[in-house]
Amino acid sequence: MVTASKANQQPSDAPRVHNPGAGLSPEAFIEKIIALRPMIRDQQEAADANGGYVKEVHEALLDFGAYFALNPKRYNGHEFDVATFLRASIEMSRSDPGSGWCYTFATGHVPMIAGHYPQEAQDEIFTRHGGLALAPLRAPTGGTIRKVDGGYVCNGKWDWGSGMSYATHVMPTARLVEDGVAGPPTFFVPLIPIENITVLWDSWGNGNSMGLNASGSHTFVVDNVFVPENMCTPFQAFQRAGESPEGTFGTRLHGNSLYLGLTTSYFTSTIASVMVGCAWAALDEFEHVLRTKKTINPPFGYRMHSPDYQQPFGDALMYAKAADACIMEYARQYQKLLKDWENGIPLTAEADFALGALCTNAARLASKSVEVAFYAGGSSSAMKGGRLNRYFRDMATYRTHPIAQYHTAAIGFAQGYLGLPVPLLETVGGGKRS
Repeated sequence: MVTASKANQQPSDAPRVHNPGAGLSPEAFIEKIIALRPMIRDQQEAADANGGYVKEVHEALLDFGAYFALNPKRYNGHEFDVATFLRASIEMSRSDPGSGWCYTFATGHVPMIAGHYPQEAQDEIFTRHGGLALAPLRAPTGGTIRKVDGGYVCNGKWDWGSGMSYATHVMPTARLVEDGVAGPPTFFVPLIPIENITVLWDSWGNGNSMGLNASGSHTFVVDNVFVPENMCTPFQAFQRAGESPEGTFGTRLHGNSLYLGLTTSYFTSTIASVMVGCAWAALDEFEHVLRTKKTINPPFGYRMHSPDYQQPFGDALMYAKAADACIMEYARQYQKLLKDWENGIPLTAEADFALGALCTNAARLASKSVEVAFYAGGSSSAMKGGRLNRYFRDMATYRTHPIAQYHTAAIGFAQGYLGLPVPLLETVGGGKRS
């Protein structure tokens, strides 16, 4: 179990890592994210062309340790809770959804790194790039991993490596291949330095996608790369570590149940937080339209004074507020599950999966908010270069993601609630241990 006294101090034997934002409160951290909004919005087109936010934004994030949001105190990280990180994601995405997606999916996998890899591996990972541990996590899409002396050899090609623009590592989930072994597939997650892979930089951005061109979702290739044993971990732990009273390397090392490193509902929450930010961004632009444009019918006043525009704005606002509230309620309930685990109550993968319903609904409400704002924003909203056009395309691109197929999610939530097996949970090795 977690020792609470360890959770907020940096051990004397820890590696020395410089965090330029060390000591920032959660509130001050969020204020700094918000303060970047004018810069990020000014570079939206450049970010799309670049496939991720531009170097100027990256350096501004470095200036206050934005990438240290979830890093453990041992490595001089902020070690913020999930609620703070999701709020940072929302505010970053409100500035630009594609950039928010890029930031969130690079930074947000730290609990897995700090949870599932042993101390000697973490000491190397969190010092190699001055404390940065930005590692896109990819689901299995054909990659393989094979056991060899001292570690594993990994091969494969993974699309949609969101957050790749400034990544230091990648975490490609790969299927274990081993001659003569039958039974269900087993998946491992190797942690591979960025210099050991090939990133196809022309595979994302610059109009390659309908939306989210700034998300850094580049394809990458791993070609016969050796991964030391301490840099590889079973994927099942990412879903079921909360069922063990012993926790993970990270809960023992860092004294924080955040480092159970669970992905099931948390992954859904990170995507949903980006969409909540997208909804607020669309509302910002819709409000600008209402305050600056006049009606096309008499008495030709500003649209903000017309009930014909007040009504859709109110609808969009209600959807956005409800979506935001769902995400924050998710964070509250998730934190409670983590605290319960510290007190000896297992955090099952099934309970974690069920909690994801809040996140799925948050994203659905946020998407509806964007739709209302776009459709009521006037024909100019559909013109190339308009921000409502951008946010609608970003939302529509999100809706193609497997996690945004709400009917599939609903079936899974119903199965879990009724006490039935949940195939969605078991697809990549999340089934119960035998």
